[in-house]
Amino acid sequence: MSWKKLFKTREGFGQLVSVAGICVNLLLSGVKFFIGMISGSISIIADALNNLSDVATSAIMLAGFRIAAKPADEEHPFGHGRAEYLAGLFVAAGMILVGGKLLFSSVEKIINPEEMEAGLITMFVLSLSVAAKFFLGLFYRYAAKKINSEALSAAALDSFTDCLATSVVIVSIYLWIYFDMNIDGGAGVFVSAFILRGGFQSLKEILNPLLGDRPNQQLIDDITKTVMDSPNVLGVHDLIIHSYGAKRIFISMHVEMPATLKLLEAHEIIDKLERKLQSTFQVSATLHVDPVVQGDEAFDEHRELAIKILAAIDTRLSLHDFRVVPYKTGRKLIFDVVVPWNFLMSDRELRREFQRRLIALHADDRAIIHLDHQYC
Repeated sequence: MSWKKLFKTREGFGQLVSVAGICVNLLLSGVKFFIGMISGSISIIADALNNLSDVATSAIMLAGFRIAAKPADEEHPFGHGRAEYLAGLFVAAGMILVGGKLLFSSVEKIINPEEMEAGLITMFVLSLSVAAKFFLGLFYRYAAKKINSEALSAAALDSFTDCLATSVVIVSIYLWIYFDMNIDGGAGVFVSAFILRGGFQSLKEILNPLLGDRPNQQLIDDITKTVMDSPNVLGVHDLIIHSYGAKRIFISMHVEMPATLKLLEAHEIIDKLERKLQSTFQVSATLHVDPVVQGDEAFDEHRELAIKILAAIDTRLSLHDFRVVPYKTGRKLIFDVVVPWNFLMSDRELRREFQRRLIALHADDRAIIHLDHQYC
């Protein structure tokens, strides 16, 4: 694949950014190792090791983007997009590993301090390193926003953490030169703390999409509005969004439509909606039709009764897929209830409470309730 073509694809652009990271970090690591060996500074050598680990993590990101670019196959029908998340996971793990090693080395340096041999040239080179990592971090952050990449977001945080880490090293050298204060070990502990903090923060952000975090609320709202704006759509529920990497999103949703609508007409509306969602949001959509009875006085009366009882229990409860069938001398109400995440009652308690209130109003009626827990 040519360089020009790489810029045109999301994964290709990610690969180019990763290559840039490898080059910058490799150069910085070599320079810092040279200065650290001459000066005898543990914090400079540790900073060089940190840059060397960044070379490895950038290489892993490169591999992650290359794997993510592979099309779906028989063993991976949803594609390889989550390989990018795994690359970000290695970035975060690398930060934690380097931070832990630096912490132990720095504590040892505090216990057994050694003289530093560092001068103004060392401070100048490290200052250039701060500038290079800062601009690399800005580049990572720009690329992360451009292609919506968690892995590049982690790399950006790592770069900005490195800026702070190297700045602390510069301060420790300054204090040694002008005030004869050796805080090399203490500076290393401070640097390691920031590296560890950044690593754990990145780890959390990467694990969320791997474990299945809540989809973006704006996407949920936009999808819902698009469907609700279509003709003959009375309501929507049971929206589920699965992400298998950027631009590999699969959604399913139940769409309420009038029960009097002809099957072919309803199918045509749903078919158009699925194509519209795919072209607008770059998602693969599967929509299910739920018929809603309208204009039936007995049906409407029982439905309003069920809504009223649910509101008395908790105003956040809502129902759908409502049906009424004969039951002995009364009616059987069959419906689904959407339960919010922080709802205090158990499923069994909610069913019992609804049944109790229903029987108090209509002794011969009963309810069969299916409880839906929100995924979006």
